[in-house]
Amino acid sequence: MVGAQRKGFLEALGARESGADYGAVNRAGYVGKYQMGEAALIDAGYYQADGTARNDWRGRWTGRDGVNSCKDFLASPRAQENAVRAYHKRVWGYVRRAGLDRYAGSTVGQVNITPLGLLAGAHLVGTGKAATIPGQWRPERSCRRVRYPRLGVPAEVGWLRCE
Repeated sequence: MVGAQRKGFLEALGARESGADYGAVNRAGYVGKYQMGEAALIDAGYYQADGTARNDWRGRWTGRDGVNSCKDFLASPRAQENAVRAYHKRVWGYVRRAGLDRYAGSTVGQVNITPLGLLAGAHLVGTGKAATIPGQWRPERSCRRVRYPRLGVPAEVGWLRCE
């Protein structure tokens, strides 16, 4: 993935998720610029599972990048940027294990499938929901088209397009 494209994607993602606000917390408990939940921060190596399926932040933090609490995470842009990159590295592994990376460079339903588009879809709806590509390409209800036009990074997430 080209560095400038990835940077643009991250800027667009942060703008869409939180208005680029590192201190943002939504009603569902997703936190920070990229609105990361417990599961994402577990994958990124910042948080340990607490036995619940909610973003209640009752578990333990790993101390990575000096983050020992949700408050620390919200106060650290560096940790949030590192966390989203670590999470995306893990997510790309899930994309590859699901075999979705083989569709990069192809066109499905008049939509160009790109590695960044696959990553965008997996980040926003999960790898499992993004895995509707082979032969039955269709957006799911919870996986509709989303665009990031403000930053010039169109990402039709339901169709996993990001250029």
